[in-house]
Amino acid sequence: MKKALLLTTMASMTLVANAYDDPYQMNYADWGALMLNGNQLSSSKTGGAVQLKGWSTYSLHREGVQGCLGKDQWAMMQMYGANVVRLAMYIDETDSYLGNESKFKEFIKESILETAELDMYCIVDWHILPESLSNGDPNDYIAESKDFFGEISKYCADNGYDNVLYEICNESTCGWSNIKSYAEEVMPEITANQPDAIIIVGTDSWCQKIMEPVSSPIKNEFKKNVMYSFHYDACSHYSLLGDFRNAQKNIPVFVSEWSAVKFNGEGLFCESNSDEMIAACENIPRAPQLVSWCVWNWGSNEDEASSFFTGSCDIGNESIYKGTNNYQEYGYYIMRMMDSGGCFRQMVCCCGPWSTMNQIPSTETSLWHWDYYNTCGEGVSYHDANSSAWIKDSNGVVVDYSNEGEEVDIFSLAKTMQWIEKKCPWSKVYCGELIDFDSTISTIWKDADGNPTHKSLNAGRNYSGPAGSARPNGGVDLNGANCLGTVYEDSRYTSLYLVEDDEWINYTVQVEKPGYYKISGIISSEYKAPMEEGEISILTIDENYNLVSPLRVPSDSLSYVDVINTFGFPKIDICADTTINVSDFKNCWQQVDAKSGDENVILCAFKDAGIYEISIEFKGDASGVGPLVFDWYGEIDHNDPILSVTDIESSKKIFSIYPNPTSGEFTVALADAAEANVEIVNMAGQVVASQKIEGSAIIKKALAAGVYTVVVKSNGAVSTQKLVVK
Repeated sequence: MKKALLLTTMASMTLVANAYDDPYQMNYADWGALMLNGNQLSSSKTGGAVQLKGWSTYSLHREGVQGCLGKDQWAMMQMYGANVVRLAMYIDETDSYLGNESKFKEFIKESILETAELDMYCIVDWHILPESLSNGDPNDYIAESKDFFGEISKYCADNGYDNVLYEICNESTCGWSNIKSYAEEVMPEITANQPDAIIIVGTDSWCQKIMEPVSSPIKNEFKKNVMYSFHYDACSHYSLLGDFRNAQKNIPVFVSEWSAVKFNGEGLFCESNSDEMIAACENIPRAPQLVSWCVWNWGSNEDEASSFFTGSCDIGNESIYKGTNNYQEYGYYIMRMMDSGGCFRQMVCCCGPWSTMNQIPSTETSLWHWDYYNTCGEGVSYHDANSSAWIKDSNGVVVDYSNEGEEVDIFSLAKTMQWIEKKCPWSKVYCGELIDFDSTISTIWKDADGNPTHKSLNAGRNYSGPAGSARPNGGVDLNGANCLGTVYEDSRYTSLYLVEDDEWINYTVQVEKPGYYKISGIISSEYKAPMEEGEISILTIDENYNLVSPLRVPSDSLSYVDVINTFGFPKIDICADTTINVSDFKNCWQQVDAKSGDENVILCAFKDAGIYEISIEFKGDASGVGPLVFDWYGEIDHNDPILSVTDIESSKKIFSIYPNPTSGEFTVALADAAEANVEIVNMAGQVVASQKIEGSAIIKKALAAGVYTVVVKSNGAVSTQKLVVK
């Protein structure tokens, strides 16, 4: 993308973010019916952006929620600062909806009336959970869903209730394509009665795979209706925030459920991770959307850390559960999130401000947020094909797993071995044949009989549960970095985790001042130290979509610089600070300078100030590398070739695509008769097709409508172009 276009895009994004009504102390009386203005949830009355904030009830059928429902309770939520109530209605648990449909329909209708009288919004939820449904698939009860939403939306239309949002499936685990087909069949039942209704569609894997609808959205006829839900448990899902921020740039998102604790409702609550999620929802100029949210939960009398109340749902019973800092009480924390005086907004701005871009300033040290990525992926079609997780024979045939604790993507392996339909595919294989169950592979995921189901992996996205393990093309994995032992301790950063050869991750960065920047990093003792010169490569993407290395090593101050390809870090010593528990290598961190071979000063060159797109690639295992640090080092050498664009041959595109746009197959033609590997990458960073070509070739992969990146690798060079599929 050309720099001028990038700047225009960012400017327009800022204008959208600033055009909003102050959401504090505002509700249905101020905003009226809701609509989508592009990706932004907005008021039909004022046209300004809207932020709904409120609680999700505990499941309506559970004993623990009784006494915590009804108009007085909705009014209490409003007193705390909420403007929306989410009615969490489970479907097929004992005593839930399917056991007494008329009872729950009447309760939902009564609650809609009550919230309307309070000028509050109401979310009607169809709660799908894999623990109760056999597949976590909403299609299992699609007829019942269509009946329910048809009747409720007609009730609303007949009585003029346009304060209702419909969440038509929640926390499914059956794959986005199944959820999407379900949604496209159910949504007409609502829009037939309320054409402008806002409809929230849950995403796959407990509403954690928020990037999938970016490349495969609900069909265009529902564009004015549909939003996509993201769920977040602060102590478990911090590394999902990169996906969440990225999705905000592309689709309308709604955090219909979040908690400040673990995904299972247990443990201390995590303030800093919760702060970061709320900050990502706030209206700060660089943020792409003002995002609405509901916190889980209002009304559980069970001893759950995520419950706002302890005992009964009465004033004075707000939870006194302590957080990770051991002094803040959970009830007070959530009230502060809801605070109608805007205290949290002021805190965010003063601490700030949050940004979806990494900053490289010349005046102060800047730490790198790995989770601010745009896209990521890898150089092979399946996640483990280039790792030691699969044991192969001399012909490359997979014959077994590695039993040494290696990451295993069970779904891609199962697909390769053609036994994906097996319920429990943990087995030994021989020459492509399933032999016997292998109980030696450790996993935390068990079936009802205590046997392993799927291995938990891919900590970067950290999807919870068995079906969440399916991310065969996801690329770089991230994990939390507490940075203990450094001045950046507990500062909400992430680190690289389970990085494999040829994985890559792209970023948009803002450079304050042109020049050379010295690279260092916050490294944990997990890091193994670089092989040869290094394993991390930084490439800037020029306006012709060529990748150019800005890495340099200085000689004679800056009178001469050498271009290099990769860098790494020296292996750190065990932390000397005896107050740190170093039994876990992830608790030992040090800041060290990058190195390449014998060179101990590595520079990154930026010839201009402004916004850049960069790609970071990995040539080895960089696990344990936390945030990078860029410190301004000196002015650009006027002889540095990074300033020159005189080499026409090197800047020329090495391939062409036609037709582009395309509605079907297309041709990739190389500029010469060389051999190359072609990859098609969707907007979620997934490699959806890979093919070796010589000279030119027709790509016949069926692609959904959208924008893709075509990556061509030939003779050590990498070039990319955009492909539009209509």
